[in-house]
Amino acid sequence: MTSFNVFWVFSLIAYQPFFAKADSAKSLVPALYVFGDSSVDAGNNNYLNTPAKVNKSPYGIDLNNNATGRFSNGKTFADLYAVKLGLPLPPPYLGVSESTRYQVATGINYASGACGILDDTRAGECLTLGKQIEYFNSTVTNDLPKHFQSKEELRHHLSKSLYMISMGSNDYVLNYLPKTKAQKENKTPVQFADYLLEHLASKIKILYDLGARKFLIGLVGQIGCSPFKFCIEDVNQIVKPCSDKLPSKLQELQKQLSGSLLVSTDAYNFFNEIKNAPEKFGLKVIDKACYPKEGAPVCGNRKEYYFWDSFGHTTEFASEIYVDECFSGSKLCSPINVEQLVRAP
Repeated sequence: MTSFNVFWVFSLIAYQPFFAKADSAKSLVPALYVFGDSSVDAGNNNYLNTPAKVNKSPYGIDLNNNATGRFSNGKTFADLYAVKLGLPLPPPYLGVSESTRYQVATGINYASGACGILDDTRAGECLTLGKQIEYFNSTVTNDLPKHFQSKEELRHHLSKSLYMISMGSNDYVLNYLPKTKAQKENKTPVQFADYLLEHLASKIKILYDLGARKFLIGLVGQIGCSPFKFCIEDVNQIVKPCSDKLPSKLQELQKQLSGSLLVSTDAYNFFNEIKNAPEKFGLKVIDKACYPKEGAPVCGNRKEYYFWDSFGHTTEFASEIYVDECFSGSKLCSPINVEQLVRAP
């Protein structure tokens, strides 16, 4: 569920009703808190000094033709989960004024394009996972207490909410892969995967200590497959250990964190199903971008394309395939799906 090369791509939706508690009769969780990269950025990069911005047409063409800063023609993975959970789309943290942040009780999006799990993964100014969690800490300690009447009510809100992390591609694309052969010899692909997962685990523990209990984690998929070249298997094999090791790492962590539930997304292997039989999922074009370059015409039917742009970001339709499967299916997410996760005590 992560994008390919956000290094090269470098407002909220008007009147969005997020200044309220979730309607418990309609929503499955109180809130959705989102952390990640351009795969789920809702516009935070609009407020940063970075070339990694997409706040112009045709981005957002299928989101009321509103280029909010999402790296998609429409909704992102996080947005689609919010809809399924019965929640408003989580607004970008930097897009909500400091004086009104306390009113946002249905979730916030802290994600930032061109950033990673590691602090030294970046292209221009961005919010690393560590920085995103710092902002979440501020939400928990400064903003939400103003909204809830007691510490117990806040604790319940945090423990029942869903925490989504979609990140990791940039740690390879901007960090590990560009290193020289000699530099890579310091860490084999397996060693780098372990290194990355240890950093991720440390960040999850911080979220847990702040009150988070239910997690949905998606890291790196087949980043060797993009509209540039379909597919560079040598690159895929480098990132595969991270995908392979994620489920066991999360289950190990779940045992350490009492009362936690951690679900992993295996986008790497699920993509093989799409790649081998795209028509089964309603797709016709999986090796070319709907919007190949700036100034080029947009494809006629966005629901036929897997890739939205030439940098590997998916169309809203392709994102829906992953979200639908992870939400209620059994092939993409483990050990349970999202619906089972949010309904768990």
